[in-house]
Amino acid sequence: MAFLLTAIGCNQTKTHKENDLEKAVRSKAQQYFETYAERTDWSKFCSYYREDFLFKDIILQLELDSLWKFKRFYKWDEEGDRFQKMFPEQKTLDLNSLVVEGNIAVAKGNVNPFYYDGELIDTEWGMEFTIWLRFDQDLKIIEQIDWIEYDPRVLENTIQRCKENGFEAIPEWLDLSRDK
Repeated sequence: MAFLLTAIGCNQTKTHKENDLEKAVRSKAQQYFETYAERTDWSKFCSYYREDFLFKDIILQLELDSLWKFKRFYKWDEEGDRFQKMFPEQKTLDLNSLVVEGNIAVAKGNVNPFYYDGELIDTEWGMEFTIWLRFDQDLKIIEQIDWIEYDPRVLENTIQRCKENGFEAIPEWLDLSRDK
């Protein structure tokens, strides 16, 4: 009987710790997506990541193994006026759901319309996303996997790149040189 009570007690303690972890991961993920949605503070956005994190974009067939490469991919700090919200207070994305289990958070939502190089990028094709985040013990993102519904031109270019150069080829527009 004493063994059974000890085993139950240990299991409850483990569950309590897991719940604490999940609460912390949920809070950090919510902060991350709020920062992402505002799209105004590049340094804060990048501070959520570890330097050695792994990034995958499933649709673009892109895998990057460090924060500096990810920065070359996202490059919000270099865009200047190329990216424009519909209005200044607009959120870049709307989060529809956030599911947390252990150190993993999975978010689903929609990207809101925006202008890029003066061209309206809207929700005609959906612009839904699912982003999977894995956090380390310090609540830094160590792995991110994106499934984003890109516009048809992006998809066509990705298919062409993969046909011509293989699916592991880095897109020509992505400069991963260190001298930037």
